[in-house]
Amino acid sequence: MEERGLDGILALGDSTSNNPELLYLVGCSIPRGGIYVKRRGQDPILVVSETDLGSARSSRVKNVKSFGEVGYYRLLERDVKRAYINLITQLVADAGLEGKIALYGRNEPNVILQVSSALKQRGFTVVGEDSPTLLEEVMMTKDEREVEAIKRVGEVACKIAKDVIEHLASCRVGDRLIYKEELRVGHIKRLVRVLLAENNLKPIDEMIFAPAPRSSDPHYTGLDSEPIKVGQPIVFDLFPQGSEGYCFDLTRTISIGSPTLEFKEMFGTVLEAQLTVLERLRSGMLAKEAMETACEVFEKKGYDTPRTNPRLTRGFTHSLGHGIGLTIGERPYLSLYSQDRIVDRQVFTVEPGLYDARLGGVRLEDVVVMEGGVAKNLTDLEKVLVY
Repeated sequence: MEERGLDGILALGDSTSNNPELLYLVGCSIPRGGIYVKRRGQDPILVVSETDLGSARSSRVKNVKSFGEVGYYRLLERDVKRAYINLITQLVADAGLEGKIALYGRNEPNVILQVSSALKQRGFTVVGEDSPTLLEEVMMTKDEREVEAIKRVGEVACKIAKDVIEHLASCRVGDRLIYKEELRVGHIKRLVRVLLAENNLKPIDEMIFAPAPRSSDPHYTGLDSEPIKVGQPIVFDLFPQGSEGYCFDLTRTISIGSPTLEFKEMFGTVLEAQLTVLERLRSGMLAKEAMETACEVFEKKGYDTPRTNPRLTRGFTHSLGHGIGLTIGERPYLSLYSQDRIVDRQVFTVEPGLYDARLGGVRLEDVVVMEGGVAKNLTDLEKVLVY
């Protein structure tokens, strides 16, 4: 905070769910959210609903108060419409903040505008930070507790993916895939949802189970009604969240029965690119160097990459990876233009891919943690195309 010239930070939201910044700062789930205020060099204060006091007292914040304790209900009696905003400005003043304040938490734009305006009227300055923000920078590295939480989700996610693939293989009857009736994408997605629920994981968004050739769109999720055929490659991308809020993200490209030789060659190239990157990852390198390594492998095999054609729709069409934590889209970003540096205790994906509208897509995605200067793979799932 001192390096950035910040006197304090303010974070708020009506829940820690889908609010990774507030969740990170408090360190536990608070269903109705709250208001977090920290002055530089001082312990933070967290204000929550009386209903959430029990949950909040298990947070990493020692000074926890209820809305009643800080006079919120008196403010409601005076001005219902402005009570919440007035409470925030009061808490900021009571904390002794005097200068620049950074505002965090996912909130409605109207709330952010009202809070910023009210603080400005009281003489405070709410600053707009360049990226990476203070919290982005802090959240980029993980402590031991966070790494273990990610590992736990990863172990279960890999087991679920393995079970699903084995189930798929067991459905083959001759040259067809049958599960009571012709096997369809919807059968597999329902199975995955059940397995996630049984293991106390929840999907962050619609999972990807995309049969070729439409898997040439990296984010095509697959329609429930689509039949799954023998020898048809499938991109299977699973990204669940655990009960503590930490996430995992893995992708495998599989085929029940042998696909074309051309597709096998594409799979082999993606695997080579990923293994080359994993071997070369080192603490201290720029994240974009990892992306460039993947591009080199693809370009040598004749595929287009963002280096050869920024608007390409065929070949390696996306960046190499992203950070994993309380979201599946945070720093470090492994892209051509990233200025992030790889350091120990970062957790991120390595997910090269190739896409062709005629053949479909191939993507292999592992999650790694940087330890002792090198990458340790947390994705315990084989990389086999044909089952």
